[in-house]
Amino acid sequence: MVLSLSAGLATGAQAATDLIKSSRGGSQLWDWCEGKTDAALLPPDPRSLVKPGIGTGRAVAFNAFWKDCHTDPVAVKEAGHPKTCGELRQRFYRGDGLLDTGSRTVAALFTGNDPTTVESLFGAATLTAAQYNSLWVSWDGFLLRPDNFDELVAERYGSVFGTGRNPYPKPLEDPNRTNGGTGRLPEMFTQLRNPDGSWSGRIGITCHACHSGSANGVQTPGSGSSLQDLHLLLRDAVPLGYLPSLASLANLTRTRGTNNASDINLAFLFPDEGLISIETALGVLASGSTASMDTPAWWNMGHRPVKFVDGVFPMDAPRVDMVFYTPAFGLFGSLGGPLSEAGQTWMRAHGPEANTWVEALKAPAYPAAVNTTLAEEGAVLFHTLNLWASNRNNPVPKPSEGNGSCASCHGAYAPRYVNDPTFLATPALEGMASYITPQRIIQTDVVRQETNNEAVQVAGANNFFGYPTTAGTANDCGPQNRSDLRGNRELGYLAPPLYGVWATAPYMHNGSVPNLWELLKPADRKPLWKRKSKTPRWDQTGRAIMGYDTSMAAFDTTKVGWKYDVVQCKRPSLLDPLPSQYLRCDPQDDLLLSWYDALLTNLYGNVILAWNVLFPPTITNTDIEERKIYNSYMFGQGNGGHTFNSVLTDNERKALIEYMKTL
Repeated sequence: MVLSLSAGLATGAQAATDLIKSSRGGSQLWDWCEGKTDAALLPPDPRSLVKPGIGTGRAVAFNAFWKDCHTDPVAVKEAGHPKTCGELRQRFYRGDGLLDTGSRTVAALFTGNDPTTVESLFGAATLTAAQYNSLWVSWDGFLLRPDNFDELVAERYGSVFGTGRNPYPKPLEDPNRTNGGTGRLPEMFTQLRNPDGSWSGRIGITCHACHSGSANGVQTPGSGSSLQDLHLLLRDAVPLGYLPSLASLANLTRTRGTNNASDINLAFLFPDEGLISIETALGVLASGSTASMDTPAWWNMGHRPVKFVDGVFPMDAPRVDMVFYTPAFGLFGSLGGPLSEAGQTWMRAHGPEANTWVEALKAPAYPAAVNTTLAEEGAVLFHTLNLWASNRNNPVPKPSEGNGSCASCHGAYAPRYVNDPTFLATPALEGMASYITPQRIIQTDVVRQETNNEAVQVAGANNFFGYPTTAGTANDCGPQNRSDLRGNRELGYLAPPLYGVWATAPYMHNGSVPNLWELLKPADRKPLWKRKSKTPRWDQTGRAIMGYDTSMAAFDTTKVGWKYDVVQCKRPSLLDPLPSQYLRCDPQDDLLLSWYDALLTNLYGNVILAWNVLFPPTITNTDIEERKIYNSYMFGQGNGGHTFNSVLTDNERKALIEYMKTL
């Protein structure tokens, strides 16, 4: 039986089975309030139920737990949790104003929502309209501003257009005479307003640069963007005098579609109270770089008690999610005095609001046909198949908790298992995932884990984003991988909820695997691959930098992920002794290069910023195009791990993938 699924409502065929059903993520409190009055009292947040012992002896395992960062709102100087549906809605709509591009109160990079304040350096992190309109000057091959400038900006820097109005003033336009201007900004940009509501002409970078992608040819807000190339934007803006272009040294990425926003060890150098010890400071400086990372989906936040790929922060710590919106001086702890405090005050007021909006986002439904019979078979396998059963002879160590299935780490979704007390303590935990799989089991690229070392964790506990006033309490909201907090829990990577997983390719925490098939069958992974790009306009071939094709024509509905071309690596030769990093084969295979790459890897992993500073700049169109190549031999980009599913049969993989289409 083949069934086409539509968003939001379950079809009759779905309702008839206890195996195929999905809430599509989002906030369970927001869903609960649907149809209720503003005065309705909110039930407990289901994430707050994830406490030690909640999964003991059950099929779904939990080893990372909820911390309430707002038990003392006075101490943290942030509003406590909403108590009624009305309070939740008010907070949601204020968050929507911050994150809805083109809105009256929208915020942007290192500026907050007011580019006229001292703490934001008077909007120094924004582009003037003149600078934005001049970006094309840095584009190789263009002598005049192209007539399709707006579209080329979106393609070159990897963004999409939203459904709402997001204007900017074109050359010679007054934004306050043209209702913001006649230009159209992609979602990674927005024009800020002045305090009196007038248009400022200042264009800021938004969270959507990394957190909104495209699937089926349309915007998927909150999916995590596998499109963006912010490094290219910063590079293009250097000759325009754009101050944040200096950040390319601190936030550089190797590969298009990845980001290094999780490089939190940099911010942790600035304590909020007192000083960090010399030992800790040296440990932070020696922590290296987290390297290129994939962006996790926002719509899963409502089903995660902890956040980021290694569970480093509690989900109830909203400041760190909005770190890039903090007015610039708010980043410097106590160093900036009253100006830092002013930036932090903005964050305290707006962080919880933004999180409320983010957590309510829903994943889109899979847009193609689903074989329901096969998906039901996959649902049973997903929840019950023990990958470590004796007849499987799995060579990977078995987790000490859970039933050994996919659901054991990623959560239970099908009603048959959600309502089974041997799987979950309560059905309210549907889709909840909070299991950090030890590195000896997950075996994926270890760079991120090693970078966020003990010194980084300790420094983070004394940083504004680590809620230092909660230190030492039962709800300590500092970095959760500190040895004194995690106890005997091993370090590793957090298994995410899988709502909308079809729309979040590529996979792994570093985006190294292009589709679900290769995630489940490691032997099929390719070391170098490149996604399909859009075709440029006929008269701009060879000049215009195009982004990835996100239409269903470029989507592999069988393997579930992006179609790609296999790229052949290049070995050193007399004519080319140091081939491009994007094309280089495994240096361990080449004596000529092994010492060189070993030296660089040690620098990258042990000296903060070395990975960024020593990387050659992106200059030519060839350099830019090579950034679309994913080379799994490069630092932090390994595509190994998750090999315990090598024991699956191909038929089991097909069924599991068909089921995951329905989540």
